[in-house]
Amino acid sequence: MSTPAPGCAYAPRSALTRIAKVGLLAALSLWLNACAIGTAWPQLAPESAAAADETVVLVLTHVVVDAKQRAEFDRQNSRVLASMGRHPGLLGYAARREVFGNQGWTMSVWASEAARSAFVQSSVHREAIAKSLPALVTVELKRLTVARKDLPSDWDAALRLLADPVGLRHYWE
Repeated sequence: MSTPAPGCAYAPRSALTRIAKVGLLAALSLWLNACAIGTAWPQLAPESAAAADETVVLVLTHVVVDAKQRAEFDRQNSRVLASMGRHPGLLGYAARREVFGNQGWTMSVWASEAARSAFVQSSVHREAIAKSLPALVTVELKRLTVARKDLPSDWDAALRLLADPVGLRHYWE
């Protein structure tokens, strides 16, 4: 058995192995909870210079779901996502959720407030909200009117917009 260097605490190999395993498991747990999957980011390249300044309606949501009721929420979310292409005025959308956590995010871009409102009033969206209510712990929503050129280019940018408290609406908190 070797002697530790002066000033160093000595720990048996088994204790060091346990400490390393606990540290590795803690790091892995943090990493897994941060992993998220999502739909492809919408490509909304403007067709002309004039289109870049055209205003659109951007809707960002962040939900926290009760883990025990996540299956129903996921089912309803899938139904809504499958219907997105049928809604007039939709320019693009993306959805993201934690793989092992309880958070989810959506982003949708609409040609007008009327198009966004029609989607919210659609039967598939209304039914999904009604069936998902028991699973929702918190909901944050931000609706912005922005120029197409100012739309977020990825989830990092979208999440920064959502983190800004100005215009953020909270439900069920």
